[in-house]
Amino acid sequence: MGYKANITSNLLNQIIRVVLGALTSILVARTLGPSGQGYVAYVLLIFTLVGNYGHMGLNSAVMYFLKRSGTDPERLMGNNFTALLLTWLLISAVLLALRSFGVVLGDYNYFYILGGLVLVLATFIYYNHHAWFTADERIIPANIYNMVVFIPKSLIIILLCVCGLLSPAAFFAISVAALLSNALILFFKLGQPFRLLIDFSLLKAEYSYGLVIWLSSVFTYLNLRLDQIMIRSMLGDSDLGVYSIAVSLAELMFLIPFSINSALLGRLYNTSDPQVSRRVLSQTLKFSFYICAVLALLGIPLSLLIPVFYGAAYAQAAPATMILLGGMVFASLASISPQHFFSLGKPRIHLLLSGLTLLLNTLLNLLWIPLWGISGAALASSISYLAFGLGYLAVFILREGFTLSELLALNRQDLKEIWNRKTN
Repeated sequence: MGYKANITSNLLNQIIRVVLGALTSILVARTLGPSGQGYVAYVLLIFTLVGNYGHMGLNSAVMYFLKRSGTDPERLMGNNFTALLLTWLLISAVLLALRSFGVVLGDYNYFYILGGLVLVLATFIYYNHHAWFTADERIIPANIYNMVVFIPKSLIIILLCVCGLLSPAAFFAISVAALLSNALILFFKLGQPFRLLIDFSLLKAEYSYGLVIWLSSVFTYLNLRLDQIMIRSMLGDSDLGVYSIAVSLAELMFLIPFSINSALLGRLYNTSDPQVSRRVLSQTLKFSFYICAVLALLGIPLSLLIPVFYGAAYAQAAPATMILLGGMVFASLASISPQHFFSLGKPRIHLLLSGLTLLLNTLLNLLWIPLWGISGAALASSISYLAFGLGYLAVFILREGFTLSELLALNRQDLKEIWNRKTN
């Protein structure tokens, strides 16, 4: 499929998620209340973190080795699947041991622990297989498979809320079941044959490349989630429940970069002409930046409606959302930019920028959460996102030879291509 078709598919996918997600978010927040919302949000946050990053970079290396290294696909899949399964067994053993001694997640019973481990395995499988779909630019089928699960999941949550039957445990179980279903669908639909094996030389090469992306992804994830972890530690579940609503609303801005990233990375991996890659990247960056800026300007005054829809208990989420939205405009640049360096086999640039941003984010949260509560956390994160985006602009200009106008100024050629795409 073409680049435009893939982005359009991603955008439609994200719009459906936003619409249904907003409705379910309101109903879940009102049904569970701030404490219940914070309780389940925290355990999902922890196991999602382990699932996204417990692979230690193996899933991050899939596309590069599939498209750039000449590795046999059957061998690549078999090697990665076996390594992921062994990694999951090790994580499970360690986590269960720590929980039995009350070291971690002592506030959660084994229903949450075992369900969380299923979530981790499902996350491993889902993102490994999704990377194959992205590498082959099979974005549209992957999005359809996601919607087959997401829509029923949302409707079930809505029904339980309306009937007054939704509990933190029920919401958690539905979330786990949905991701497991996504993983199984991609597993069977990919159709890539493999057998279980371990190729240590291939693993070494994959980890050498993927570990850099993995570590930078951990830094990026913590940039987005560190404030929530620190709020729970410093302020408690209730404040976290309120703040999680602000974060979920502000992160609707990622509708644009999330619609672009997989399509952009797939296109860059399948483009051999550096000038074409350069033009695709620069146009994608500037379009996403201005669209996100417009969305932020619309979202800031609309944030005043949060207490109307979510209830008075969530009133403090309004100023936090406003603060976060400004930073999200620049976070969108930092979300899209790494795809350029990943496709060139230069992931260390993202590692450096994400690490420095995380350091700044941590220091500001430590200073401002005790002073200003969740608004302090929002300000710390927003300033960090601003620094992240500006850092990438600086690298593009100083290292990659782009000009600022090339990255941010719309010109006649850009507008002409937009018009041609609309009319073709």
